[in-house]
This record gives sequence, C-alpha cells and structure tokens, in this order.
Amino acid sequence: MSRLFEALQRSEAERTGTESIVPAESVADLLRSSECESAQGAEKELDTSDLFAAAGVLHPSPGANSRLVCLSDQGGLGAEKFRLLGLRLRHMKEKTKLRRIVVTSTIPEEGKSVIAANLAINQARSKVLKTILIDGDLRRPTQAKYFGFSRGLPGLSECLRGERCLTDVAYRLGDSGLYFLPAGVTPQNPIELMQSGRLAEVLEQLNGFFDWVIIDTPPIFPLADTPLWMKLADGVLLVTREGVSEKKMLRRAANTIESSNLLGIVVNSYSGSEHEYYYSRYAPNTVDLGAINPPATES
Repeated sequence: MSRLFEALQRSEAERTGTESIVPAESVADLLRSSECESAQGAEKELDTSDLFAAAGVLHPSPGANSRLVCLSDQGGLGAEKFRLLGLRLRHMKEKTKLRRIVVTSTIPEEGKSVIAANLAINQARSKVLKTILIDGDLRRPTQAKYFGFSRGLPGLSECLRGERCLTDVAYRLGDSGLYFLPAGVTPQNPIELMQSGRLAEVLEQLNGFFDWVIIDTPPIFPLADTPLWMKLADGVLLVTREGVSEKKMLRRAANTIESSNLLGIVVNSYSGSEHEYYYSRYAPNTVDLGAINPPATES
C-alpha cells in the first residue's frame, strides 16, 4: 500500500504542478479521484469488464400498480409479449449493430416508460448478455418510481455535471440481472447539460460492458431532448397507444426518425386487429402489447 500511496502522491504532484505531500489519511480520496478520472475517459489500468463489478445494489419494491409484469408476473401473457419483443430484437442484433435502443413516444401518456422498463427486465434475464436501463428523461423521470426508489436517487445528471463517477450511479437491481442508471436530480437546463459532450462519453463507457442499453426518453414532441438521444442510439422503438395516439402525430414522429433507425412500433393497449394495416404502414416490425397496460396515465 505504501508504494501505491507514494505513486499516487507523485501523480497528484505532477498533475497539479506542486510538490506538496498529501497526508496519509487522504489516500482514500486519492484513490477515489483516480477512479473518477479513469471513468471520465482517462487512461485506465483496469479492464472495462471490471468497471461495474462493485456497483451498488438496490432491491426493487414496485407498487401494486407499477405494471412491471416482467418482474411480478413472469408467467403471464404480458411478460410473454415482452419475450416476443425481446426475441425480435435479438434477431436484429445478430444481423446489425444494435446495442443502444431509445424507447420513446409521440406524446405523454402512451406508456413508453413502462414498455422500456419491462423490455429491459426481459433482456436482463439472459445469462450471457448484460443489460442496463437508463432513465433519459431528465425533466420528468419516472423509472425510479416504478421500481420503488426515491426520485432524488443520484444518477445521470450528477454524472454529466462531473459530480459523480458513472460507476457510483449505476446500480444492480437485486437478482434481476438488470443494471439501472437513474436520471438523478432534475437540472435547470437539461438540454444544455446533455449537449455538454459528456453524454456521448458516458454511452461509450457503457458500450464497453453492456450488450443492451435501453434508454427511456421523453416523448418526441415538443422537446429537443429525444432527437439528441436518437443521434446517439443504434435504433428507436416508437410506442403508440390505442385511444391516445393521434394519426397525424404518429405520422410526424415516424418522419422525424430516420427510416434506418426505426426498429418498429410498439402498440400499447391494443384491443383488435382492425388497425393492423394502419400501424404496419409506418414500420414493418410492429408488436402489439394489448395485455400490458390497462388504461392509465403514465409517460
């Protein structure tokens, strides 16, 4: 430990241009500083696969109305629908570069956050492919609430501001196999924070460890947040809800997303086959999730 401590002292002196001796009790601070700099793009001694080995563990306690069917009712029809969706995505992954997936909708209340959470839980059940769920809605985050956590849980915002290391704010969710990066405390100017350049670095770090990066973003309209997320993603799942989504808004959203990036449309609360042609016009990979969500208000 003494040699490591001396090396850290020399490194700190070279970095700051001083020759001051750091007290021995500060070794923990130096180690933490070294870890943060590595996580933020500095040269790392550890292999990328070790970055999240010591991630904090949170135990989900979703409420009765959370509708996380892949967590609470794995044998039900709803969970089976997500297994089908996950299977289609895995088939796409075998043929194309597919890792970062944005889950969004045209407007609020179409169920995209519940879809993103269930999809991430389902993908995490693989014993081979690692999955992380990101709450990318820095304005009105909901994922922490769905899993039964405090909304003030440190997360992406703190990481983008340089206040926390990525490895400090990415959590393992019990024995589900899923990792979770919450939104953190809502910033004053979310889009400015996202455009700082740090977001792309964070996603690149996640690419080194995770096979699936599921990103729950705000609705496409009227904010600029989601188009920014889409530029950094490999594909987009567009969630639409029967009885809520408007045809003209769905058309606008489909035109906003590059055709090569639109993975498909997920039809939420689907009750029949009469609209099959209507949805398939916009994306060939259309999945109905009629059994997932009873009518309710959610983002």
